[in-house]
Amino acid sequence: MKAFYKKLREYVPVFSIVVFCLTLLSLIIYIITLNSVKFADFFNYNITSIVRHVMALSTSFIPFSTAELFILLSPVILGLLIFAIVKRAKRGKKASVRFLMIIISLICYLFISFVWTYSSGFHTTPLDKQLDLNKKAPTKDELLQSTELVIEKLNELSGKIEYSEDGSSTSPYTYKELSKEICKAYEKYESDYGIIKTFDSRIKPLMLSEPLTYTHISGIYTFMTGEGNINVNYPDFIAVTSAAHEMSHQRGVAREDEANITAFIVLINSDNEFLQYCAYLDIYRHLANALNSTSKDLYNNIYSTLNLRVKKDLASYFQFFKKYANSKVSEITDKVNDSYLQANGQEHGIKSYGMVVETTCAYLIKYKMN
Repeated sequence: MKAFYKKLREYVPVFSIVVFCLTLLSLIIYIITLNSVKFADFFNYNITSIVRHVMALSTSFIPFSTAELFILLSPVILGLLIFAIVKRAKRGKKASVRFLMIIISLICYLFISFVWTYSSGFHTTPLDKQLDLNKKAPTKDELLQSTELVIEKLNELSGKIEYSEDGSSTSPYTYKELSKEICKAYEKYESDYGIIKTFDSRIKPLMLSEPLTYTHISGIYTFMTGEGNINVNYPDFIAVTSAAHEMSHQRGVAREDEANITAFIVLINSDNEFLQYCAYLDIYRHLANALNSTSKDLYNNIYSTLNLRVKKDLASYFQFFKKYANSKVSEITDKVNDSYLQANGQEHGIKSYGMVVETTCAYLIKYKMN
């Protein structure tokens, strides 16, 4: 055995041996979470919450996205990697194999970090069951009542919001201040419902936000760095809800529709009127689309009850998005994201982002109409 270990050490660094052992352990845990909701709940709430917290803390002092920086430097990194491989190859077989083991170890790290920070969230008890909601396709009346409630809130809050000349609502916060406000809202959510563990974290504005908008991506959670990254090219209300969405991923809510719902609940129950407004405006788009599909007359009637400030805000958003709406790049990113989501148990793929109407109506009916 000692002879085997000595021979192994000649070709495989200790670092790689440790990583390969962790990879095997992570694979076992991953398989268990696939087959046991109870274990996924336990692992996501008690174990990965600690790892996510540590990951977020490790990058929170850096004002920019380290994940984005890595992507921008990837051509340089690739060039250095090729140079190192060629150099190692000249030093002989052992040196080449050891270097290859290190590269494989780094790839394995992605899987390890996925399992220990994020993957179990795809297999936990669904959010509607955790919140004891009667999730079902809403009746026409339920959809109408939910939309009316959202419009009532929007009209009430709009008088307390600042707007720019083009009619769009504007944030009174820097991104650092916004991070603190959303973190406060998550603390209240944890206190009210007790289904997540939250912590202080920082939103990372993306440098490539404008070109990223052509992909229709408004935010990205990078589990390997623990960062919630947002596209700051979008209007402010989308940036706020996207930040809350990515923070929900950061706190273990992996399913996309549930991250949307969590962000909505967190923001509307916060003590911050701007956060509330952003959440109601964003969810209005989903409810209005559903109502329009059900009855155009009902939609037209209810749209007329929106005050002028909110209408201008929505019109400003639609005008902004015209430039990016028919992007070919978005078709590619949609296919990649769709495959990723389906591989992690979300059978509806990218459609999951928009599947919020049923849970929203169930939540509003239970918690806001009684």
